Amino acid sequence: MIADSTSKTIRSLLREAVTALMGHSGSPRLDVELLLGHVLEKSREYLIAHDDQALTLRQIGTFEKLLTLRLKGMPLPYLLGKRSFYDRDFKVNSHVLIPRPETESIVEAAIVWARHTYDGKARIVDVGTGSGAIAVSVGAHLPQSTVIATDISLAALRIAQENSNGLANIRFVQADLLTPFGGQFEVICANMPYIAAPDLSLLEVAKFEPHVALDGGADGLRLIRRLIAQLPLRLAVPGLALLEMACDQGEAALALANQALPQARLSILKDYAGLDRHLKIELG
Repeated sequence: MIADSTSKTIRSLLREAVTALMGHSGSPRLDVELLLGHVLEKSREYLIAHDDQALTLRQIGTFEKLLTLRLKGMPLPYLLGKRSFYDRDFKVNSHVLIPRPETESIVEAAIVWARHTYDGKARIVDVGTGSGAIAVSVGAHLPQSTVIATDISLAALRIAQENSNGLANIRFVQADLLTPFGGQFEVICANMPYIAAPDLSLLEVAKFEPHVALDGGADGLRLIRRLIAQLPLRLAVPGLALLEMACDQGEAALALANQALPQARLSILKDYAGLDRHLKIELG
């Protein structure tokens, strides 16, 4: 893959790696710079400023292993072991879904609403927390709120707990949606599996990310349907629920919410690409 690995500088290795990755990534230059920076534990700026630095055989070998995995389609965050989300980095591995930028809208909406409605002192639950991206981001910005992060996967919860960095107002619970909880929550957030099972085999994302975090059943709405059915007993008044969904599920999700909570104010929030992405349910 990389010719003559016995003598390489940062510049020459990056040049050959970019060429190899062409057609396999939408951002080959960025990918290889991040991978080599990860191997060397240096910033991209360092690579540019020291591009004549010679690399050791061990460094080259480690980089080539990562590049081979990237050429096979493995997502860059899994190779780096982290993903930036909202205002911090989150540890990620094959047990958790990689946080996406569009999910940041849930975090922002939850923080603003809780501050405005409850002066930042709300009982919040993040259903299907995965890496903990929503729960940790919300909990860090609402230190007077209590946050429960749930997931059916114990392996995912371990990652989420690591990502919390000891935040005292977050509790991690292995749970199937809201089944084990009594009482009500002022804010309910959820980024659950919403891809229709028949579509999984067609998607690149399903080759590496955990199916338990992707498979939404026959129509993609299995878990969304179940969670909405729990809301009448679990969503406080005033209360806010924010559920992520596929861009073609808005009409169906609205119908489910209207049936369960006919008194609620319902709306669909769009993502950065202008696509339907989040169901917003407000009570009170």
